[in-house]
Amino acid sequence: MDKKKSFIIIKFSVLIALFLVVSCMHKFVETDDENENLVFLRCSVHGEKPEVPNAQRFGFFSSRLWENYEDNLRDEINVFGAVPGYVLWYIQMGDGFPLQVTESNKELGIYTVINQDLKNDQMTSNENENILKEIVDGKWDNYFRKMARQAKELDMKVYYRFGYEMNGDWFPWGKKSSLFKNAWRHTYKIFKKEKADNVLWIFSPSVVWGLQTFEKDIYPYYPGSDYVDIVALDGYNFGDYHDRYHQWESFHKVFARSVSGLMNLGKPMWIAEIGCPSDPRRHYWLRDFLDFFDSNNCFEVFLWFNEYKKGEPNFRIDADAESLKIFRAWAQKSNERDRNNANMALRH
Repeated sequence: MDKKKSFIIIKFSVLIALFLVVSCMHKFVETDDENENLVFLRCSVHGEKPEVPNAQRFGFFSSRLWENYEDNLRDEINVFGAVPGYVLWYIQMGDGFPLQVTESNKELGIYTVINQDLKNDQMTSNENENILKEIVDGKWDNYFRKMARQAKELDMKVYYRFGYEMNGDWFPWGKKSSLFKNAWRHTYKIFKKEKADNVLWIFSPSVVWGLQTFEKDIYPYYPGSDYVDIVALDGYNFGDYHDRYHQWESFHKVFARSVSGLMNLGKPMWIAEIGCPSDPRRHYWLRDFLDFFDSNNCFEVFLWFNEYKKGEPNFRIDADAESLKIFRAWAQKSNERDRNNANMALRH
């Protein structure tokens, strides 16, 4: 074989090898469901574990708390096996400040996260569609002023998720970026004028999906760093059986494309709503998420959607024994003071 022919064969072999390497790399990046440990964010310094006890880093929502609040709160604490740092509470326009809830939480050292729906189910759809404009026009000033004054009287922080998931189309305040930002800023100024400085404002969009991007589908709703204390994401794995639009997705696939944009906002970060349905694969999903959360201190808090709503998957953490075992073991990694608080709550 002459030298020229040998060179051509060698060159062709090298090109084939390079093609195979690139193809394999592409497959690794694109199929994160097959690579559950794919790292899409590493924000801890030297991978250090957080110093805050785990129980203080999570919270939950449960509609069971809407009745017999204190009794059902203790029942839910029993489920998780630890006193959480936070409880999520929903209110609609016109609802009063949840004073009893916040005071009950305060006794256990729990912070209240208030989800402000910018609607009221007793109103017509047209009325709900107009609420953002009415807020900007000042028609709800007295309502928010009273809220701010009541929050100010509490001797602890209150977290306020104003118009969450505003980038989605499932709420009447959604998909109205300019109007939303103006309504947010208007309301924020009322709270500041009333010196309700213990209220921390959480900007909490839904994760992007499909062809969406952070820059196009989340950032246009951001009111600006002067008006926001915490930035957060809401994201769910709905599983294979919810509807034809959803399929089982890894934690990484749900959140990866939204996280870097959130980091660039330069604020403390939360996962304000997260859930994964009961499924034989859930305990793997949960372990993957908790490993991520422990390895990335830039995410300070997550709130588990501990709920089984009609027409939706069962997100309750106690829906399967293995997931519950994993979560309880994680939540109970806490200091002595936190364990004492948990034991006291469980005895009552």
